[in-house]
Amino acid sequence: MLKFLLKNIFSYKLLFLLFFSANISYCLADSFNLKKIEIIGEQRLSESFIKKFVPNLKDGIINNQDLNNLTKKLYMTGFFSNVELKIIKNTLKISVKELPIINAVSFSGNDFLNDDQLNSIVSIAPREIFNKEILNSAIERIRSEYQKSGRYLAEVNVKKNDLSKGRINLNFEIKEGMPLVVKNINFLGNEVFSDSVLKSKLSTKEDAWYKLFGSNKFVPERLEFDKENLKTFYNERGYIDFKVEIARGDLLPDLSGFNLNFVISEGPRYLVNNINIQTKLIDKPITSLYEDLFIKKGDFYDSRALDESKKYLNKYFINLGYSFVKLKSSIKKNENLVDINFLISKGDEKYINKIVILGNTRTNDSVVRRELSFFEGDAFSRSELLSSIKSIKRLGYFQSVSYKIEDNFQNDYLDIILTVKEKNTGSVSMGVGYSSLNNTTLNFGLNEKNFLGEGNKVRFDVSLSDKKNTYNIGATDPYFMDRPLSMSFDVYNEESENTKGDVKSSSSGVGVSLGLKGNSWYQQLKYNYYSSETTTSSTSTANSITGEEGLEITNSAITVRISQDTRDDYFNPKSGHLISFANTLAGFGGDSTFIKSVLNSKIFYPINYGDYTLGLKSGVGFINGLDDKITSSNRFRLGGKTLRGFDNTGVGPRDTGNNQVVGGNNFYNFSIELNSDEWMPSDTGLNWLVFSDIGSIWGTDYEAGVQGYDDIAPRITYGFGLSMITPVGPLQMIWGFPIQSENYDLEESFQFSIGTSF
Repeated sequence: MLKFLLKNIFSYKLLFLLFFSANISYCLADSFNLKKIEIIGEQRLSESFIKKFVPNLKDGIINNQDLNNLTKKLYMTGFFSNVELKIIKNTLKISVKELPIINAVSFSGNDFLNDDQLNSIVSIAPREIFNKEILNSAIERIRSEYQKSGRYLAEVNVKKNDLSKGRINLNFEIKEGMPLVVKNINFLGNEVFSDSVLKSKLSTKEDAWYKLFGSNKFVPERLEFDKENLKTFYNERGYIDFKVEIARGDLLPDLSGFNLNFVISEGPRYLVNNINIQTKLIDKPITSLYEDLFIKKGDFYDSRALDESKKYLNKYFINLGYSFVKLKSSIKKNENLVDINFLISKGDEKYINKIVILGNTRTNDSVVRRELSFFEGDAFSRSELLSSIKSIKRLGYFQSVSYKIEDNFQNDYLDIILTVKEKNTGSVSMGVGYSSLNNTTLNFGLNEKNFLGEGNKVRFDVSLSDKKNTYNIGATDPYFMDRPLSMSFDVYNEESENTKGDVKSSSSGVGVSLGLKGNSWYQQLKYNYYSSETTTSSTSTANSITGEEGLEITNSAITVRISQDTRDDYFNPKSGHLISFANTLAGFGGDSTFIKSVLNSKIFYPINYGDYTLGLKSGVGFINGLDDKITSSNRFRLGGKTLRGFDNTGVGPRDTGNNQVVGGNNFYNFSIELNSDEWMPSDTGLNWLVFSDIGSIWGTDYEAGVQGYDDIAPRITYGFGLSMITPVGPLQMIWGFPIQSENYDLEESFQFSIGTSF
């Protein structure tokens, strides 16, 4: 046994010695004595550049680890597609293949995206090193960009054209393909509301021949937006627990489009069981505080009513003098009932550290700041902030104005961040109309409300027709000499003739005004100097007297105007009012002496939290001569946009001989209009409107030859229309139909205009 163990131990020793000697031999073979380094394959790069990556060698000895490290370093430079190291007869041969340099990048087959857009997407510039990973990433970004427009079948291939000296040209060959549309929208889990109702709340629509604005394209980013739309819709109707379990677009097998599938959970509908207001700011919440809440006990829960109630409570306590109010609302559910609790406390007194304005790339900061009723260092007031936001919106320079309040590192200070989104303030207004008096009328205007970003207004308006031409040039500086004092001037001219051409009139003048602005109020003092002349031919059939036949009448008048504007938007108001009262006194020189008074108002009420807007418009005017009779050019005219369904001057006293309008000394008008975008395609921006107008005009100092001079009977119209906000201003198409008129009135059933508003 001992002999056996000794024999085996000897065998193990022998094996160990053999293994150890083999490793020694291997290690010795792993080291090389270099005497020379050769570089093979370099083109643009110098030998010295490549050799500097070779490590410093002690006694010229290099091993495999050194060779591995050298290989890694050369690859990490990003200059080589291949590196090989060989040692032959004490010579290190480094063979490299350099990556090519991009000489130029081009695109072909693209139409939907232009070259500049694609260049910004690929982010590959000439003189860069070609890299396959960067190229593949660029291809994916192009495909992703096309998918955003619904082009899921877009193909992108790259053609490389080798040039001399290691350069290449890259051409992205693109087949854009047609956008894939949404063929069907399916809902699973809806029991309360039908598929058609839910489809109407989505921004994505099913494909149809009339879908012209892209709402039928499948865009994945819209899914999240549409999920929020559905959640908002259900929450507004009391379904607090509503969830979208699945929202997915599935590509059809024939690649013709997508099916959009929603799996939803409606949950129960909640009734408001109890409302409680907790606060120490007043001794005891008064009954009216509960009565004026938008959300009521016994009503179905409505998230809009809750939001409006919070706004009301916040405004209520601000009006009590609490500039910073903390308001928290909480909901407690019990079966199908919900209790709502409002906790209101006084916020810490805060001061304004910084006012930062973002998004105004064209409009100067000063134009926005001068609409603010507070400055850095003032005590913060939320009511003043909200009032200032409205004032900025009324400028008409911005699509949207939002704010954010941020706490400053100083405990008692905060920063106010105002973010605006600018829109085109320059506009080309155009209008086309037809009337039996002037035939076809073309209106053209060039207007800029924010000239050079300084808030200045410049305008040029022309109205041309067969029988009437008018011109107006003007400018306004709303902050003259950096004060809330506006300075304006206008130069205007008008030439007209009746349908037979036997009575012609012309007038021209200039106006200069000063205005004083304070918050929502505006006061203006204006001076006008103008002259008018009427010429009647010997063959004229006119029976009436204008008071200006063959005479050049000059007028010198001062107008005082006071107005208040609380509208929440310049072009498309949903709440607020615009009221204006103007009093004109003529007789400071010139040939006419009279006093003219005009009161106009526009009031807007939101209905169903802004889904609909009720607009009320009214006007009344009187003119009385002091020493002289009122001549034709100073009388009022009525019709057109004021009484839709009639010609622009189609209502009121007319000449018995040639049926020419003669105007009146008195008028009144009233309009009611309902406006909404409900049931309209969401991607069109269209609003529908229905209206009814009523008004009359009467009175003249020259009654001979005039019919209807004392007719105060109202004219009544009704109608409908379509409107939308375009880059050049509001567009309107109006169909109006008189239901009460006189036989001498002139009707006009259709009106089209761009650049005007109700």
